Amino acid sequence: MMHGMHQGSCPARPIRTAVLVLLAVLSTAAGSSAQEQVYVVQKNDTLSGIAPQHGLSTSDLARYNGLSRQTHIYPGQRLLIPPKNTASFRLALPQPVRTAIDTAKVQPGRWRYIVIHHSGTDVGSVKSMDAYHRQVRHMENGLAYHFVIGNGQGMADGEIAVGPRWTQQLDGGHLATEALNHVSIGICLVGNFDHKKPTRKQMTSLKALVLALLARCDLSHEAVKTHQQINPVYTRCPGRHFPAESFLKALKPRAAG
Repeated sequence: MMHGMHQGSCPARPIRTAVLVLLAVLSTAAGSSAQEQVYVVQKNDTLSGIAPQHGLSTSDLARYNGLSRQTHIYPGQRLLIPPKNTASFRLALPQPVRTAIDTAKVQPGRWRYIVIHHSGTDVGSVKSMDAYHRQVRHMENGLAYHFVIGNGQGMADGEIAVGPRWTQQLDGGHLATEALNHVSIGICLVGNFDHKKPTRKQMTSLKALVLALLARCDLSHEAVKTHQQINPVYTRCPGRHFPAESFLKALKPRAAG
């Protein structure tokens, strides 16, 4: 939450990061995706025609390549085809986000928690949160969170922005103590969930992002907390309409059989 902007809400630099990460990430994709296949688009090809040839839905193929279902593809364009055993949560993450997660220099034991926040505002973006955290909260590293998920007002609905605190593996600035910030990855969903629920796309992106981070950081589902659950100072964040119980339950591994 953007503390200070809204009573009981949370803080908000993906620098021009959304753009910087996109560029850096795309340039390293080939090296980080050894098992991916490359499909070269032919004349009259469509995403909906290519996807089933590889056992994919059109949505999964589009998301995997950072495209929308409506994107026009052209002859000679190169599409990445995920390995057949790719976990479904990775299919739900755009390629730049996957690569940013995979290529970050995460040290073993670096992170212990993944903490979920809301911005406490109806409208928000990485740029506005970064400015607020620098100018009002006087945070040297800007944006307090490692990731931000848009709600369609200020950012695209479900869009995941990767901040420099993740790419540079910096401490968070989203909790009340330095000790917790040192070991806690912060994810902020734009919106005030005291007033209304997060969007379906936000929740889909959140689950995919959290599962990818759990795998990357070698953490169990018990590492995922809401701001309210972990903060030593009382906060309503991420709001009474955030479905904390059902979301956290859905992260638990299913028992065999």
